[in-house]
Amino acid sequence: MNLYRTYIGATLVAIAGIIFWTMVVPAYDDILVKRDAIAERTDIIKTRSDILSNIKALSLEYSNKATDITRFASMVPEKKGVPELLSSIQALATQNGLQLTTIALSENSNPGAADYQTQLIDLGLNGGYLAFKSFLMALERNIRLIDIISISASPVSEDSPIINFSIKGNAYYLKQ
Repeated sequence: MNLYRTYIGATLVAIAGIIFWTMVVPAYDDILVKRDAIAERTDIIKTRSDILSNIKALSLEYSNKATDITRFASMVPEKKGVPELLSSIQALATQNGLQLTTIALSENSNPGAADYQTQLIDLGLNGGYLAFKSFLMALERNIRLIDIISISASPVSEDSPIINFSIKGNAYYLKQ
């Protein structure tokens, strides 16, 4: 009976070994692979949530700076906007007591690598010195960016308070 117990014990150990190698070891390997997959997916979720939080932060920053962006678009528009430029110059001249006698616009191309183009403006104005001075101050405060290149003045006639002013300047717009 002792030999019979030995065979039964050996058989049970062999069966336990076979069960261990066929069921437990593959299940353990499967658990390790799933843990690695879970860790990888957790990293992906963390990366995506970081990206989403960055997008939300950028969106909030954009909405906070929307007024600045709109203002910059008004200062240096995407297109020439000749009618808008003419009406703003006419309005400034009229508001400051000057008569706009001539206006000439021509395109000046920048061959450089600048992101903008210039439009040459040649204005002829009639009026008094104080009105002209207030016109220049209003032009400086105007939302549209205009650089004055040259100013010339000559009286209409001797002893006349009315002066002919000639202004040359540049208005800017973005390249397309």
